[in-house]
Amino acid sequence: MKTGKYQVNILQEGRMLVDGGTAFAGLQRSEWEAFASPDAKNRIQLGINFLLIRCDGMNMLVDTGTGRKLRPARLKMMGLENATTVVEHLAAFGLVPDDITHLVFTHLHFDHCGGSTEIAGDATTAVFRKAATFIQRDEWSAACRPDDFSRSSYHVHDFLPLFETGNLHFISGDCEIAEGISVEVSGGHTAAHQIVRIKDSMCNLIYPADICPTPLHIHPKRHEAFDLYPVETLQARNTLLRRAQRPDTLVAFSHAQNAVFYRIEFENNSYKAIATDDC
Repeated sequence: MKTGKYQVNILQEGRMLVDGGTAFAGLQRSEWEAFASPDAKNRIQLGINFLLIRCDGMNMLVDTGTGRKLRPARLKMMGLENATTVVEHLAAFGLVPDDITHLVFTHLHFDHCGGSTEIAGDATTAVFRKAATFIQRDEWSAACRPDDFSRSSYHVHDFLPLFETGNLHFISGDCEIAEGISVEVSGGHTAAHQIVRIKDSMCNLIYPADICPTPLHIHPKRHEAFDLYPVETLQARNTLLRRAQRPDTLVAFSHAQNAVFYRIEFENNSYKAIATDDC
């Protein structure tokens, strides 16, 4: 997808299996199974998607998926034993890890940042050693000292090795990372969760990450059980959807089953997401 001067691709690591009641907290199974088909174990498929943004020697990744550090049994349980890693995706574009110039994390849950580090012998090291890496300072602090509720989502070996690269940039609040590419703190899913926006005179793109993880979550009553601050999530999502319904704006969902872009339309007093390949 071309958005102004940037070429943007959605890369999908795979589809992970997640309990349907967790993905749609507060809804009865009889409600959510009408739009999300569960397997015999009550699980549904959610994509693990991230962005590659390229322009004139700049190669930016937004999130990196889970990577390969999880135990084989855990990967199999999650349905990711045959996943395509971020490094494997980059090879299809003729890129290697050292070609990545910028790395942006929406937050530090394992399914968004795990692919940024790898096991090398007895150590865990950064994959993208040359990339200027951007994360909210408060998100880093929360991930390093998680509370009991968050502990299972934060794995310190996914992100602590990034500190050793010397390229880690802590930001506080909204910030422009590159010309026309900015992050905005949304809160909600985590206290310092951020979304990514690409703004251009012709076409805009929003990557809301887990504020609105799938097209199915544009409904105002649907949110994930992982949201630390669900009211903030819903408020941030409503703001995002109002912006996204502009005809020049596309959305890339972090957990959509299909790695495609969507338009958001408001019709009959409700939002709907329509897959598209055209800005």
